[in-house]
Amino acid sequence: MGIDFIRNASGKPYTKRWAKGLDRTKSPTLMDVSLSEEGRTLTAKLAAKGATRQGATVLVQSKGPELVVLDGLRQVASIANPPASVRAAVEARQGMAPAVVERVGVLGVTAEIKLK
Repeated sequence: MGIDFIRNASGKPYTKRWAKGLDRTKSPTLMDVSLSEEGRTLTAKLAAKGATRQGATVLVQSKGPELVVLDGLRQVASIANPPASVRAAVEARQGMAPAVVERVGVLGVTAEIKLK
């Protein structure tokens, strides 16, 4: 009795109504996850207070066991014990990689560096 009532009351076949519902479940929603490219953000220790500013374009270079951050010819920060994936990414670019200073810490001791 339930399905007959729905079919008579709606005027449309029940299966077509659910077919549209199936299409709606396949469409993207707010909760869908879309993965973008891998971002590598590192925390660097600044060489001096105010050595760099937010938004500055810098160069990350491998130097022995650590990475150094250069602004032109001047070393502004260093990254001790970088992850192996970051070190491999820098080495794949002949030991140097461009980066951007995303944020400078409140006390001016650290900065967040994002590799391009």
